[in-house]
Amino acid sequence: MALRTILLTGLRILAVCLLFAVCFAVGGVLSGLDKIAQQSVASQPAPPANQQVPQMPENLLRSFLIFTLCVGGTLSYLIRRSRWHGWVLVGAVFVSMYGISTVASQLDSVAFLSDKLPQGMIRAIFAQGAIAAALFAPLAVLALGKWRAASIRAPMPTAVPLKLASILVRLAILVVAFVFLYMFFGYYVAWRNPELQRFYAGPELATFWAAWRHNWTSSRWIYALAAFRALLYIACLYPLVRMIHTSRRESALAAALFLACWTTVLLLPNPLMPASVARSHFWETLGFSLVFGALAGWLLCFTAPAPQVEPT
Repeated sequence: MALRTILLTGLRILAVCLLFAVCFAVGGVLSGLDKIAQQSVASQPAPPANQQVPQMPENLLRSFLIFTLCVGGTLSYLIRRSRWHGWVLVGAVFVSMYGISTVASQLDSVAFLSDKLPQGMIRAIFAQGAIAAALFAPLAVLALGKWRAASIRAPMPTAVPLKLASILVRLAILVVAFVFLYMFFGYYVAWRNPELQRFYAGPELATFWAAWRHNWTSSRWIYALAAFRALLYIACLYPLVRMIHTSRRESALAAALFLACWTTVLLLPNPLMPASVARSHFWETLGFSLVFGALAGWLLCFTAPAPQVEPT
């Protein structure tokens, strides 16, 4: 019986991964994103001999498989662990999925890549993400058998009532941590790549604090953008933490995995970005997502510790 349950669960998770791949592709077609990308590749001039050629699609299948398995497997874990069901669960998955994978992440594209992307691409990316999430969320909940409430439910950990001051302190910690980690991984991981510096036409800065001061004097809006993105991340992660409603350790693990799984999209061939630039961004965002996700999952979990039974 246990083996049958394991096999059935595995087949359901594989089905969810396949559903995500199909929904992602359908979103690209309906939004026009695939057509814009093809037109941009066709219109690009031949690069100079000393410039790295953007990624070609020879590793598309392998990269897309990794992306699909990471996202589908992580969302399957979250949905199966959820204490919610039906349309409430669908709404939570859609908000978290679309908010993190598209809205929050593409703010950087709007800020730093608007002049490098083809006309209409950012709008198509937002549309593609919305279509994919709207199709995937209900299908995944249905495929994993979470449309109806379970007949037998485990007792839920009690929620700790927090005062407004405690909530504001946690939000402030997360916003400050987001800004610091964003700059930290950006400098020590991404900005270490000379190809990335040339791609963004940025200066070579000797230390992390020199980069911090440079951004503060020349582009102070970067910190405001990072703080705004932090609030978006918090708003999108909170439904996930609430729907699994478990221990702080699992909440931290779930949030970290959820943020990290979306970074694998940077492994896909990108005709607009050199391979080394995309790979640097992958390691940058992966490290950031694991650290900030774990911190956010821990602080956004408001469950009480299990009561200690004193010996009689």
